[in-house]
Amino acid sequence: MQAERDGVLTRLAKKSGVYLKALPGKIAGGLRRAPGEVKGFLRHPLSAGGTALEDHPVVFTTALSIVLVAVMEMLARRSVWGGLVFPFVHPLNYLSNLFIIMTTLSVAHFLKKRSFWLTFISALWLTAAIVDAVVESIRGIPFSIMDIRVLPSVLPIINMYLDIWQIVLTAVAIAAVIAGLVFLYIKAPKRRPKYRGAMIFTAAAILLAAGAYSLTVVGREEKRQEDFSNITSAYRKYGFTYCFCVGALDQGINEPDFYSRAAVNWLVGNLDEESTPEVLPNIIMVQLESFFDVSHLHDVVYDENPIPTFTAMRDKFSSGFLTVPSVGAGTANTEFEVLSGMSLDFFGMGEYPYKTILKEEACETVVRDLAELGYTGTAVHNNMGSFYDRHLVFAQLGFDNFVPIEYMQDVEYNPIGWAKDKVLTKEILNVLDASAGQDFVFTITVQGHGKYQRGVDSVDMETLGVDWEDEEADDAALAYYMGQLSETDQFIADLTSALSRRAEPTVVVFYGDHLPSFSIGSDELENGDVFQTEYVIWSNYELPEHDEDLSAYQLTAKVLGELGISRGLLTRYHQKLSDSVDYMDGLKLLEYDMLYGERYCYGGKNPYEATDLHFGVRPIVARGYKYDVDTGRLTVTGENFTPFSVVALDGEKAETEFVDRNTIVATLDDPPYLGQIITVCQDTKRGLTLSQTVGILVG
Repeated sequence: MQAERDGVLTRLAKKSGVYLKALPGKIAGGLRRAPGEVKGFLRHPLSAGGTALEDHPVVFTTALSIVLVAVMEMLARRSVWGGLVFPFVHPLNYLSNLFIIMTTLSVAHFLKKRSFWLTFISALWLTAAIVDAVVESIRGIPFSIMDIRVLPSVLPIINMYLDIWQIVLTAVAIAAVIAGLVFLYIKAPKRRPKYRGAMIFTAAAILLAAGAYSLTVVGREEKRQEDFSNITSAYRKYGFTYCFCVGALDQGINEPDFYSRAAVNWLVGNLDEESTPEVLPNIIMVQLESFFDVSHLHDVVYDENPIPTFTAMRDKFSSGFLTVPSVGAGTANTEFEVLSGMSLDFFGMGEYPYKTILKEEACETVVRDLAELGYTGTAVHNNMGSFYDRHLVFAQLGFDNFVPIEYMQDVEYNPIGWAKDKVLTKEILNVLDASAGQDFVFTITVQGHGKYQRGVDSVDMETLGVDWEDEEADDAALAYYMGQLSETDQFIADLTSALSRRAEPTVVVFYGDHLPSFSIGSDELENGDVFQTEYVIWSNYELPEHDEDLSAYQLTAKVLGELGISRGLLTRYHQKLSDSVDYMDGLKLLEYDMLYGERYCYGGKNPYEATDLHFGVRPIVARGYKYDVDTGRLTVTGENFTPFSVVALDGEKAETEFVDRNTIVATLDDPPYLGQIITVCQDTKRGLTLSQTVGILVG
């Protein structure tokens, strides 16, 4: 029996390239005593008794953590050398990353299939690092936990960023990883956990991670704002793992040390009284996607200025640089600062308030301040209405109406697939015509959005004559981007021309939301700051010109100040105290009190509630129907249909073809029956219904 057992072991060892006779007696004896362990080793690479994992779990897990951190930093920095030198350049920050990884891996020591769970947790971290490398290459800023919340909005437009083969390859890779993990789970050996050792190891890892955090600069509140103002730089300095976890755990605004009822009341009591001018103009704010004056770039040569209208206005009207909270992406955060007057410096790293606090709380905004003066607040955006959850958040911000692309007619698209901005002129004029009083119209463009490299096939390089640092790929992408800038600039010209002919006094604020998603450093810009875009305040009547550089959260206070309007707490705070020594401390105090504190500034209760947001300003109406028995097609007639109109019978949506604004046709499996209700829904690409018409009864 023993001879037969030894023969099996010998054959197994030979298959793995090891001869028992060549092994020390102790090892060979160990193999004879545990043949099942050899079989386990051949089944799973991270298991088997006698391996480092079983004999020295702490050493093995530590070594695995070191390897993971090194690989993840190489991916995050897209540099092997950068990942290798990180422990030596920032040793304390490196240890923070290492101990965080060790803490997560320690969970596996409490589970029977320890080798599988170590593999699974490692795969999650590596996947996050790979996604970070891809995301940063596309938009210029790293991947954060908040991006996972935005993911449902991104999936319907993923083809704007990736080619079909890239999407397919990604799907195959994901499927392969999942299949591999399932296989490993089935094959992984079970081991009885050593709970005492696991508890000691986990506790030690947590304590070490907490200790490293408390010693880092970010662990000290006074340095948090400064070090994390540039997310990309923070990821380079503190490491991917550390920053990713900080983004997950650190959200909202920390309570100021000096927060109290007396402090808030004193601050509010020192603000000027509210004031209103005799002339109340329409106010239109146009947030221009990735809008940027290319002349600020060093080493770029081109034949023709792509934004002549904007540059001419800049010389004639109030203008300046605008410091925004992000680079390459983050439109919603610039939007939030402009509308609310709040600074994102006090929020968690990479946080989108649209995805956190504004899902729960309504807040004071310029929309609400102007509503007190009789303004109707409308948002207009030539992109999907549910992106960044705007279909929900705009109600929290106080808007009365929202006109997303699902309610627009005659939309044209650029080579990448983004809607062209020219459609917005007509939509803004429709908004002004729809109300009798003054309007506040907040417009968000989208044509200038990347990924620019996907539009290079449409570029005529000889005509544009673009040359950027002699890099052919960059030249083509920049030329495509400049072509989109040119068309957006034409939209600016068309809009201001149309507004000049209207009798109503009107002010329009044009500004860029962030720089385009090229790899541009501050040293490549004449103004020396990648967080700066520009703004200009145009009007169809005479206003004094006051050029001034601002932050995005100061912009609406500046505009209202030039118009003689002083309404709302934050507007009055910016108008009076922006030059004070304690300006940012006071701003943080107010922001915290309004959103997270006791609302002392409002007398202890939030006075704002979400509005009943109405979609579109032209009513979509279904008036009649006709069913063709032979073809199974139901023709619905009415008004203001769009390509996003979908026919539904008793709530069940049918495949719908858009014919024109008065006609849509649905293909039905079964004929409509007596008593059914026919409605027309306005659906996003995600299949989310924003609104629907009054039903037509089948009779």
